[in-house]
Amino acid sequence: MFVRKNNPEYCTFAEALPAVREWFTSERGQFLLETEQRLLGTLLPRMFGHHACTLGILPDASLLDETPIVHKTFLSPLDERPVERMVRLSVTDWPIQPRSMDVVLLHHALEFAERPHRMLRESCRAILPGGRLVVVGFNPRSLWNPVRMLGLGQDRAIRRAKFYHPRRIKDWLTLLNFRTCHVHYGGGLFPLTTRFSPAKRRRVEDFIADSPLGLGSFYVLVAVKERSGLIPYDRRWRNTRNGLLGSTAYTAGNLMKDKR
Repeated sequence: MFVRKNNPEYCTFAEALPAVREWFTSERGQFLLETEQRLLGTLLPRMFGHHACTLGILPDASLLDETPIVHKTFLSPLDERPVERMVRLSVTDWPIQPRSMDVVLLHHALEFAERPHRMLRESCRAILPGGRLVVVGFNPRSLWNPVRMLGLGQDRAIRRAKFYHPRRIKDWLTLLNFRTCHVHYGGGLFPLTTRFSPAKRRRVEDFIADSPLGLGSFYVLVAVKERSGLIPYDRRWRNTRNGLLGSTAYTAGNLMKDKR
């Protein structure tokens, strides 16, 4: 489990989300976010399909901008200001039709989840065979892990995070009928600051992140759901206009309608 409820620092994902969002608006958080977006920009263009969704820190689906998938949805446990293509849900009980998503992106969601196994199971259930799960997580073997444990200033919000090694997530995904394609590391120097030019810093960070030691401050894990010869693709929503969302979902606008 995440943290015992009698721990004064215990909080749910929904309770932790506002403070973590504020951290990502800080100078340090923005730098990390831009580094993550660059790495995602090299991976997402190779992912195709009809529907993608993201559950994470940012209050929109902008991290999916680089994918050619047209229908992108942002998932949130908060009562957000209604925007197009946003769904409010419980992170441990997704009101999304099983096997309806081509790509699901978890952006630092597992680190703050009170029940990470349940969140991972729900995200995997929503993905159709051959679809992809993308997990962006903090690397426990990086310099960022001991630094954030100090919990100074704005970093106090990140102190609550539980850093999971990619190997552990791979083990969980194996039980959920997924195979891992690749784990990519980024942000090799973070949270250090240097006087390097942006281009030189990027080269140094890429060199550290690409080392076999896997010392980047964050990782992007891409896993593919196994196809089963006994279970056909569930594409009923394409022909019958069935919604992707269950009746308990809160949608904004004309969300997730089938567009022929």
